[in-house]
Amino acid sequence: TLVGMTSFEVIHEDILKDIVPLYDFLYGYLHSNYADKLEIYAGAFKKWAENIIANGVPHNNWNLMQARYVMDIGMILEDNRCYADGKGREYYIDYVLNRSSIRQWSLKKLADYGYDSNTGIWAECPGYSGVVLNDYANFTNLFDRNLGYDLTLDLPVIPKAVAATPQYLFPNRMMCGFGDTHPGYLNTSPIIRMIENAQVNGKKEQEDYFTALLKCLKPDMGEANGKRNARVSINSFFDDKPLVLNPDIKAGKIEDYVSPLFYAPNVSWLVQRNGMHPRHSLMVSLNGSEGNHMHANGISMELYGKGYVLGPDAGIGLYLYSGLDYLEYYSQFPSHNTVCVDGISSYPVMKSNHAFRVNSCFPAPVSKKGEFYPITYSEVYFREPESCADQTRLTSIVTTGPETGYYVDIFRSRKVQGGDKMHDYFYHNLGQTLSLTGTDGTDLGLQPTEELSFAGAHLYAYSYIYNKKAVQTAKDVKASFTIDMKDGDDISMNLWMKGEKDRKVFTALSPMTEGYSRTPGMPYNIKEQPTLTFVARQSGEAWSRPFVAIYEPSSVNEPGQIESVTFPEVECKDKGSHVAVCVEQRNGRKDCILSSDNASHLCGMGDMKAKAVYALCGNKAGKETTLFLGNGTLLQTPRVTIKSEKPANVLLEHQLDGWYYEASADCTITIKGQTYKAKATKGLEYLGR
Repeated sequence: TLVGMTSFEVIHEDILKDIVPLYDFLYGYLHSNYADKLEIYAGAFKKWAENIIANGVPHNNWNLMQARYVMDIGMILEDNRCYADGKGREYYIDYVLNRSSIRQWSLKKLADYGYDSNTGIWAECPGYSGVVLNDYANFTNLFDRNLGYDLTLDLPVIPKAVAATPQYLFPNRMMCGFGDTHPGYLNTSPIIRMIENAQVNGKKEQEDYFTALLKCLKPDMGEANGKRNARVSINSFFDDKPLVLNPDIKAGKIEDYVSPLFYAPNVSWLVQRNGMHPRHSLMVSLNGSEGNHMHANGISMELYGKGYVLGPDAGIGLYLYSGLDYLEYYSQFPSHNTVCVDGISSYPVMKSNHAFRVNSCFPAPVSKKGEFYPITYSEVYFREPESCADQTRLTSIVTTGPETGYYVDIFRSRKVQGGDKMHDYFYHNLGQTLSLTGTDGTDLGLQPTEELSFAGAHLYAYSYIYNKKAVQTAKDVKASFTIDMKDGDDISMNLWMKGEKDRKVFTALSPMTEGYSRTPGMPYNIKEQPTLTFVARQSGEAWSRPFVAIYEPSSVNEPGQIESVTFPEVECKDKGSHVAVCVEQRNGRKDCILSSDNASHLCGMGDMKAKAVYALCGNKAGKETTLFLGNGTLLQTPRVTIKSEKPANVLLEHQLDGWYYEASADCTITIKGQTYKAKATKGLEYLGR
């Protein structure tokens, strides 16, 4: 009999994956020989469905897994009129699509809750977002094949969500790793489902778009005519036909599917990128803690360079999110590239509601895909609840050539009511060796220490960190994290950090980067290698003495282009958090950077002045080549002045045929005495020679 032992779970009723198609396959035989038992059989299936509806979890990926079981059951039942309770095929299919209970929501209600209709991003970490999207895409196929109905008419967010998935990708085509994610390559099944949906319903534009995307991500799909390997099971009798791709549709370019700056508020996630070249492009991913399967990480950062996510998120832990290492370390601040306050920063993980706020950014998140900029930046704000601290993080990508560039990271942190004990800046990087010296190469005299531990009423995560060495110093420091490559082209991430009074710096080892422990093709055994860790501890507040860092990836065959990084004193009559950085390149280019926590303060460094949260002047051979005003009203150099009546983002770049600009508001630009009245734009426009 079909009524036997079952655990009656809600997301792992895996036996239904076999019993449902078997019942469908044997229905004619059962109807002929055991008609008196059909009511019992139907009752068993309905018991499964009702249990799921009554006891499920509605607001995340579970709901879709539950809905698929209910849908499958509904499709093998008779019509409603055949059952005394009126619950048959139509009832359960309608329940999945349109009805909601406390613990099982309809497909539409769940989509309205979880998807951002503007971005197409689902409100969970990338790993689980992919599961949900795959389920939604499979539902479209199920409706197309069995009901002859185009589900995307009711849920237009599905194709939008599939189109948004490349935004998760680093230039090496691997996904961001925030939250409970094991980064991997993009699952292309939802893309295939959108092609099938387009072919069934005659939507040529949709077919063209997703076919080009599929061939971009999997070039062999066109050659293999879309054939897929199927596992041997009863389901193979009911599988849909092999996908046939239109040979006339050419593969798209990955650059056309991603944005230079992308922001998804429902998961508190922002990325900047200057291209998608696997070796030479740069990308920074920031995330807060909004949505499901999230960690307590404040404003966390991942950095990319030379083919790898060199500054990664740590992962989930050896025993996933049910393990002690997850609870104590992998889900907590010290495992992330962030700042922990007083050793206590934390808040609920899993379903979290602690997002950062975007104060300003460039370009706008809605900027055109496929166009990249010499400068991108964002400043985000976060209230750390445990210590009641205000934090801002300004990150920027500065592109200095077709294959070169660097990151700017300025992290300000202070408790709202004062009484700051310390602020710890954590940075973790792939590799086997870490060196830490003064920026002039001098030895800092690091000594073994037992600091960075839970002793002192700190997070227990601190005690997962070991082999710690430290020194108290106000010197500017340089750290180099190196991956020993088998081909000899060792890859490094180079970090320069401004020194401050009452600053202590550490080198240490942290637990292995579990997120990449399953990834094939890594340059070394991730599971056996602890994670290289740099920590800067600022005693007292870290707002007027922020953490100011420059990061540049390099390799033996492609050495870094930064000759030196210095941090001049800022000239300003107003009290505040003011920063100056000077980055000198080996090719003669010199970038001067100013940053302030108050854009109304006039700050100066040499002959450069600015009223801005972020300002940069790139100079080569004594001439300005790139200027950027970030959320400010004034940027002034000897040859160029940019003014705006209200805070604006303005990029000014000299190209072969003259000056080009992009501005978020009307402004005036003066170049060598000639003044231009520049209107707000939505892209680069020609200004003049």
